[in-house]
Amino acid sequence: MFEIERKFLILRPDESLLSNFEFSSIEQTYLLPEGRVRARTTNGNAVYTHTVKTSVTDITRIEKEREVTAEEYIELLKSADPHRISVKKTRYIIPFAGLDFELDDFGAEYIHALLEIELESEEQAFTLPDFITVIREVTEEKEYRNSVIAKKGFPDK
Repeated sequence: MFEIERKFLILRPDESLLSNFEFSSIEQTYLLPEGRVRARTTNGNAVYTHTVKTSVTDITRIEKEREVTAEEYIELLKSADPHRISVKKTRYIIPFAGLDFELDDFGAEYIHALLEIELESEEQAFTLPDFITVIREVTEEKEYRNSVIAKKGFPDK
């Protein structure tokens, strides 16, 4: 399956705005030799996935993802990359102009967050939510990839 994604650095919105949207707690851990596992908890229910991505362009990747059991998730964690930390974030789903944007909040100690949109094609037009302050697009900036954030932390500039 292809994943076509654009990513934006934004000012972290106020809690009063974020409280209007559905959210999940996410913890993702990178594995050796490749891939990641993710625990995504929504309303107390956890879903575990194992994902391997291969880049096609800076915007498009081939994504192979499968749901795993809690036991398999724990077993896969044994092959975690010791040079990376688990990325912990809250993901808000923001419906806007017929699309669902995903806002990744890395914690109240940061003034920035990330806003992502998955598209049908690299050329698909979209409108960014007008109530979000966008700093700039960071789709092609590697330091904003979760795999790099797991090594160096969130680059709150």
